[in-house]
Amino acid sequence: MKTISSQSTSVILLSMLAFSSWAQSPGEQGLIFFGDLQNDVIGLQTVDRSKPLAQQFDVAGANLLTLNAQNTKTTHLKFDASADLWLLLGAYADAFRKADSAPGAAVLQSPSAALVLDIRKLYGALYLPFADFSLGRQIISFGEGLVFSPIDVFSSVNILDLSLRRRGSDVARVRVPLSDLSGVDAIVKISSRADGVAGAIKAYGHAGSFDMAGVGIYQGANREYITGLEFKGDLVAGVYGELVEHWRGGGYRSFIGMLGADYSLGDDWYFVAEYLYNERPQPPSGTAQFSILQTNVTLSHNHYGFGVVRYKINDLMNVSLSAIADITAKSGVYTGQYSYNVLQNATIVAYVQGYPASSTGLVPVPYGVVAYGLRVTVAF
Repeated sequence: MKTISSQSTSVILLSMLAFSSWAQSPGEQGLIFFGDLQNDVIGLQTVDRSKPLAQQFDVAGANLLTLNAQNTKTTHLKFDASADLWLLLGAYADAFRKADSAPGAAVLQSPSAALVLDIRKLYGALYLPFADFSLGRQIISFGEGLVFSPIDVFSSVNILDLSLRRRGSDVARVRVPLSDLSGVDAIVKISSRADGVAGAIKAYGHAGSFDMAGVGIYQGANREYITGLEFKGDLVAGVYGELVEHWRGGGYRSFIGMLGADYSLGDDWYFVAEYLYNERPQPPSGTAQFSILQTNVTLSHNHYGFGVVRYKINDLMNVSLSAIADITAKSGVYTGQYSYNVLQNATIVAYVQGYPASSTGLVPVPYGVVAYGLRVTVAF
């Protein structure tokens, strides 16, 4: 996670606010603020049979304050900002400090806590009759996959988060609609020469009962070109997929394919499944370490899967089971949760997450880990 100094953040934010105020008429000016506070307390069990049961348990906490801001009128332009402030406690703070992403990422550290700032969105958009322009940090969902999206090189998913939270990317974007169902979408990543230039162009349209798109991507950091095809439609169940080919110098080629489906029975049952095949696994870079804010998934094996089943008990309660798995390594994240909307803006979630022992899987832990959590979320 990259650090953004408070001075730089203030300059960017004030610049965007100034642009918004200048571009709007006096009757349209104004911002709305909203967000939520999420508090988790977790009991962690490390399944190490060489230790007595009482010594296998530890305590962790993850408190998340999300603040959002948008302008009130978005007919011709939009200002959008979202920031996450994490307070990691106990074992989660220890794991974060040890992880590769920790240096320079924590705003404040103490022996028992780590305070982390993540600016997920901070961008301005201008809507003209012939095209939409946007510039800044945005959450780009370029593909169709909910968890596994090989065509989406601009955002990553936190696979340990119950809501599968996505990270933002610093990009310039132009969207040109050709009709109600077709158009062209072009994105360039704002990065230095040292980080490598990256850009993509996507042409999308509609055929029969399917939405389809062709994508071309260049990643300067790896000096590779990526071509892809994505689709989404209905065949009894909703089906979607992504077919991606990677091209590098020396004749290197690598195929990655994802196929997904979603289905619902009335308003009570909901099912989602995804399968990803990776032709050429990539070895992990460096020593993999566990962190609750982990978002980057290295496809170091051939076969991956994701599935979720959710049952709606009534308008206030639901239960679900989900799995995000590295099938080859028999590793992943397995979650069961019960959610209860106790008040209009308050929700309680009781959950259990399991991570099988693995050194090269999705969640690198030397021993199996079980997390027993209770979450209270208040929206405002």
